[in-house]
Amino acid sequence: MPAPGIEPALARAPAAAPLITLTTDYGLQDPYVGILKSRVVQRAPAIPLIDLTHEIRRFQPEEAGYWLYCCYPQLPAGTVHVAVVDPGVGSAREILVLSAASQLFVAPDNGLLGLIAQHLPEALAWRVETRALAALGLSAESATFHGRDIMAPLGAELAMRRVSPEELGPRQAPLPGSLTPPRELPDGSLEGCVAVIDHYGNVLTTVPARQMAGRRQVRLAPWAPALPWIGTYEEGTAGQCAVLINSAGMLEVAVRQASAAAALNVAPGQRVYVSER
Repeated sequence: MPAPGIEPALARAPAAAPLITLTTDYGLQDPYVGILKSRVVQRAPAIPLIDLTHEIRRFQPEEAGYWLYCCYPQLPAGTVHVAVVDPGVGSAREILVLSAASQLFVAPDNGLLGLIAQHLPEALAWRVETRALAALGLSAESATFHGRDIMAPLGAELAMRRVSPEELGPRQAPLPGSLTPPRELPDGSLEGCVAVIDHYGNVLTTVPARQMAGRRQVRLAPWAPALPWIGTYEEGTAGQCAVLINSAGMLEVAVRQASAAAALNVAPGQRVYVSER
C-alpha cells in the first residue's frame, strides 16, 4: 500500500482512449485496411478498433468528414478518429489533429475536417510537424502511404495518451473544403447541399434539424415544388420522394424501398433550400 498522500503511478497516468475508429476510401479488395489496422494494434493493442467505413467514394475527403460529423455523437468522449482519404498524399499538404466534442480527429488537411471545425466552434487543430513524429519513432517510409506510416500509428499514440495534440506542432485552422454549414439567404430561407448518397440511395444533406427553426418547405431548386414530409421510411408513398429527419439529426430525402438519388437525378453538391413557405 502506498504511503499516505502518494498516488500510485497507475492512478496518475492518463486513461487511454475508449475507442479508435478508422474511416478510409481504401475499400476491402486490397490489403490496405489490414495494414492500417496492424500499425494501430502494434502501438495500442488493448484499445478496441472500430471500422466506421472504408467505402468512402475515392478521392472525396469531404464525404469522409460528413460521415464523421454524423457519427461522432454516437462515440464516447475520448475516442480517437483516424480518417484517411488523402489524394494529396506525399505532397505539401499538412496532417492535422483536431480536438472537438471531447474527441480527437487525425486526418490530412484537405477539407476532410472542415465541416466538423465549422459546426463546432470550440474545435481546435494542430499541425503535425516532422520533429514531433520523429520523437515518436515515426517517419514517412513511403510517399504514397502516410495512412500506414503516420496517421494510423499517430492515432494509436494519441489514444494511449503518450502524446497530446499540443505537443505535435502549432495551431492551424483546417481548410474548409466544399461542404459547409447551411447559410441563411436574404429571404430568410436556408441553403444547404447534398453531402452524400448512402447505400440505399437516400440523399443526405448538410442541413441539421436544429438549424431549421420551423422551416418546413424543402426544395431542390428555388422554383421546384416542396417535397412532402414523412416520419419514417415506411410512411412514404411508393415512388414518391419525401423528406425526413434521419437518425443523425440531418435533413434527408428518401423514397420507400427505392433510390431517391436515382428518382431525382441528384448527386453530391446539389443545392437544397429550406424555407417557411
